[in-house]
Amino acid sequence: MSTKFFSPKIILISALTVLVVAWEAVSGSAQGPVVQSPPPAVTPEVVPGEIIVKFQPNVGRLGAQNSLRAEGLRPLEISPETGLIRIEVKPGQETQAIDELLARGDVVYATYNYKIYALGNPNDPSYGSQWGLNNAQDHDIDAPEAWDIHTGGSGVTIAVIDTGVDLDHPDLQEKIVAGKDFVNNDNLADDDNGHGTHVAGIAAASGNNGIGIAGVSWGAKVMPLKVLDSAGNGNIYNLALAIRYAADNGAKVINMSLGASCSLDWSSVEDEINYARGKGVLLVAAAGNSGSTPVLCPGGLNGVVAVGATDSGDSRAYYSNYGAALDVAAPGSGIYSTYYGGGYTTFSGTSMASPHVAGLAALVRSYAPGMTASEVQTLIEQTADDLGSAGWDQYYGYGRINARRALERIALQVSPAQPLLFIDNDPGVTSSRVRVITQNSETITWSASISPTASWLTLSPPASGSVSSTSTDQFITLNATKPSGSYGLYTANLVLTGTTSSGGTVGPITTQVKLQYVPEVQTIYFPIFFK
Repeated sequence: MSTKFFSPKIILISALTVLVVAWEAVSGSAQGPVVQSPPPAVTPEVVPGEIIVKFQPNVGRLGAQNSLRAEGLRPLEISPETGLIRIEVKPGQETQAIDELLARGDVVYATYNYKIYALGNPNDPSYGSQWGLNNAQDHDIDAPEAWDIHTGGSGVTIAVIDTGVDLDHPDLQEKIVAGKDFVNNDNLADDDNGHGTHVAGIAAASGNNGIGIAGVSWGAKVMPLKVLDSAGNGNIYNLALAIRYAADNGAKVINMSLGASCSLDWSSVEDEINYARGKGVLLVAAAGNSGSTPVLCPGGLNGVVAVGATDSGDSRAYYSNYGAALDVAAPGSGIYSTYYGGGYTTFSGTSMASPHVAGLAALVRSYAPGMTASEVQTLIEQTADDLGSAGWDQYYGYGRINARRALERIALQVSPAQPLLFIDNDPGVTSSRVRVITQNSETITWSASISPTASWLTLSPPASGSVSSTSTDQFITLNATKPSGSYGLYTANLVLTGTTSSGGTVGPITTQVKLQYVPEVQTIYFPIFFK
């Protein structure tokens, strides 16, 4: 990891300027909001010449086939497990065939054979304008490939500390959680500038909803925290308060697309950064737009991921600050995103790069909720596409982030996600099996261990194997004995590591195993009734 820059303390200056408030000076300057009209109704696509039917159970497989043939319908495929039958009809007569089947008294349902698509390409109409997520030159973060693994869950909240967020924006309103306006001292953190709304959309605009754009994490919640006024100005006192609020109200990721010189006295903010990190929050900040060194603060402070900007040529954007504190880079030039007033527009700056990283952090934390903030940061750094000099350098940090590589690295999990065992005073061992699973289509050769070791928990051999997205028979047997301490809850870490068939490293992935030590385990047997 790079060493964070921190200058000697001098007199506190209260003005805190948003990094891209002067966006007219940066390439790809802001234009008026592009207001999007209501999206047209989405017409579901169907497989022509096919329908699906399911008969009542008493009809039977042979009876169903005979009934269909009697009506001139040819079964193409029958699923004994589900009872579904895929039927051939003349193209254009799907609706008529469905109506005729539904008129029978022996059909559960009949329906079109609707087309579906890989999640990697969302149906948001302006997704094609988001080059930072996917472009032909592969100078992007490989978002669609990552979305084939995971699109982001609602269990992770990103706090956007900025000018507020448009609370009624159609691409954001359904995911906004309670926030606060520290400028006007109220609980309505609405955006009166546009910058915060733009940032929020990059990180977490609703994906695949037929509206506007797609954020890096489709499902993440957004907590708007307004510390910058309509002109993009604020102070570090309100910034410190906002960080504390985010940490105390469930945010897992904080994005700060704002900053000022590290020569100020940042003690108040440092304290709250440490507080938030202590509560497991990952903090991300923009590096600055002066095209010089060093990185601005809070990005330049320890405990914050500092993000520089790249352009569509995968080069450092000319305005992007650099230096010893830089951690990673992300697309920042000509970034299309949400804008206040329900619109969309294009901005450039490290302010736009930072939420790409915050969105990826939310994606990772949703996919692997057991990972710590430090582990997520390390994962993002280690899976970045190395640009510039080999390894870390002051212009790109560890490189431009790669969402696909990040998720593939951790695509090894156990089910249930948090194993729980019970044991009482009786001597002996209690055992439980957990399944090893992956969303990766490649085969992963894996091994498991308890690290650090726990006297009461062991694994039955073999604690290794090979797994892919089509595997169903990979298990780990957990064996627990009575702990030496008093009754209560005991925890240990199950650690999985692996190697993909293409040579990639997976993990280490840490899962918490819980053992409840109680005076007596009650076993209840339920009678089984047979007809």
